[in-house]
Amino acid sequence: MPTFRCFLPAWIAAWVVAIFLPSVVIAWLGLSPAVPATGGSLERLLAGSWKVADDVGPVVKLMIGGLLLAGFLAVERLSPAGRLAACAAIGVLAMIATIAFVPPDYSRGFAAALTGARFDSAVTPIYLLGALLAGLVYATGSARCRRRSQG
Repeated sequence: MPTFRCFLPAWIAAWVVAIFLPSVVIAWLGLSPAVPATGGSLERLLAGSWKVADDVGPVVKLMIGGLLLAGFLAVERLSPAGRLAACAAIGVLAMIATIAFVPPDYSRGFAAALTGARFDSAVTPIYLLGALLAGLVYATGSARCRRRSQG
C-alpha cells in the first residue's frame, strides 16, 4: 500500500505534467486558435501555456487525474522496474481514454474541441508524450520519496 506522504505529491506532479507539458508545447507551436504564436518570448510562452491549460475543460482535467490515480494505485505492488514501465503505460492509456471518451462539448480546448478531430495528428503525439512523461514523473518521484523515507 502506498504511503500518502509519497503518493500524493508524486500523483499531483504527474497530473500537472499531463496537463501543462502539452499546453506548453501547443502554445509554443501555435496550435491553439486561442493563443497567438509566442514568437520566442518566454513571457508570451508562459502566458500562452497557461491560457491553453486553462482552456482545457474541467471534465478532462478530472478524468485524467482520476485515471492516473486509479492506475497508479493499481501498480503500487509491482517491483520498481515494473512500476516504471507500468506507470508510463498508465499515463498513455489515461490520455487515450480521455481523448476517446470525453465529449467535445465538455473538453473545451482539448483534443476534438481544440482541433475538430479526436485523434488529430498534430496534437495527439503531444498529448501522449506529456502523458508518458507524467507516468515517469510519478514513478520516479514516488520511488525517490520511498528511498528517503526508508533511510
